[in-house]
Amino acid sequence: NILNNIIGMSCSEESGSESSSEWEDEEEAVECACTCLFCPVKLSSAEDVFTHCANVHEVDIRTIRAKLGLDFYSCVKLINYIRAKCPPPGAVAVLESPPYPWEDEMYLKPVVDGDALLQYDFDGDEESSDRASPSKQTRDLSVEEYEQALSQALSELASMRQAVKELFKEDQAVPTKRVATSEQEDGYFSTYTHFSIHEEMLKDEVRTDAYHRFITQNPSIFKDKVVLDVGCGTGILSMFAAQAGAKRVIGVDQSNVIYKAMDIVMENGLSNKVTLVKGAMEEVQLPVEKVDVIISEWMGYCLLFESMLDTVIVARDRWLLDASKVYPNQCSISLVAMGSKMEYDSRVCFWDDVYGCKMSAIKEEVFLEAHVQCVQPHDVISTSDVVKKLNMATVKVPDLGFKAPFTLTMLNDTICHALVGYFDVSFDSMQYPVYFGTGPMDTPTHWKQTVFYLKKPIAVSTGEGRRMTVVC
Repeated sequence: NILNNIIGMSCSEESGSESSSEWEDEEEAVECACTCLFCPVKLSSAEDVFTHCANVHEVDIRTIRAKLGLDFYSCVKLINYIRAKCPPPGAVAVLESPPYPWEDEMYLKPVVDGDALLQYDFDGDEESSDRASPSKQTRDLSVEEYEQALSQALSELASMRQAVKELFKEDQAVPTKRVATSEQEDGYFSTYTHFSIHEEMLKDEVRTDAYHRFITQNPSIFKDKVVLDVGCGTGILSMFAAQAGAKRVIGVDQSNVIYKAMDIVMENGLSNKVTLVKGAMEEVQLPVEKVDVIISEWMGYCLLFESMLDTVIVARDRWLLDASKVYPNQCSISLVAMGSKMEYDSRVCFWDDVYGCKMSAIKEEVFLEAHVQCVQPHDVISTSDVVKKLNMATVKVPDLGFKAPFTLTMLNDTICHALVGYFDVSFDSMQYPVYFGTGPMDTPTHWKQTVFYLKKPIAVSTGEGRRMTVVC
């Protein structure tokens, strides 16, 4: 019954008495109803449809099935998903690992009644391929080969038994730790699956408006170009580029939010220009040999903390025709001194008396961590100094770790409680350059500022120059 529901057929007990000619007529009727998955073209058989999809749309369903290891029901879901959601061909062809967007059980229900593609014998196709492949043909084995195979199998079995014994000897906490480590590795990208993160970034008008103005006001950079959006998220920059006249835009993201981005791109009628690829930028294969422009919002707190700059560098070196076409193309990190007894008491001295209890152990951690917070302009007590400049055309991964001297000139006779880090970004263009900053004096952004509290606050005097060194 499940199979009948899936393929949209209903056979009565009397069907067995039908003549072979009636069955042939019914099969021919089904065959004539084969519509392409990506265009209105109708073909005479499921085989012809799959061949058409491979040749015209560059999506080979049979190859995808083999590559992803899909069973019959998964193939049914895949076909119904394409029928229901109408994703761009490129979005289907580039999928490499689960979770897949068609995994919901709802895609077991046919979208098209009597869809002949759902009746295709994928298993038979595979068996036929196996028979045709010389490498899979069988031959008689000699006694020596049988003995060698048996010896190898017994050796592997012994190794498996030993591994199981060792597993049960381990402390119960060990597997838990391994799971935690795996979660830490995936934590960065899983965080960006939650829509609230994207809501915060999209509502950051300084950030989003800067990208929008640069892309839409510099059509000469994007018109008729192939654009790569590294870490595309919801696809907003990809859509900006498409609206600016890009010939083709490819967005890449490793988090599952890319499935939402596919729906968003489709909703805005840009599927013909924007192709979204799920996976790590370092591993994915793009549907083009090279791109003309890279656009990316890769910046983290204080520019480099939890940033994607190393990924952008990989994309630049692997895919970009002209290294100078990475935007934004200039960034800098600056430091400034902060004096605020109220903030220091709240963040540091709080641990000296927590409802009558001292918590010095936690207080020590305060000085080891950076604190992301908005610093009030009136708490700035010195000039600022740039400690690192990055040119996106030439920066290398080793450049992201650095040691730099800097000097801050004090503006008041006061107490210095912390140092504050922030960054500035430039989109250089002869036509319409764009700039934004994230310092205490700038309009607040979701990056805020990054504060490093001092273990011992320092008394400073007006005009005094404090020379220090930062190590990143």
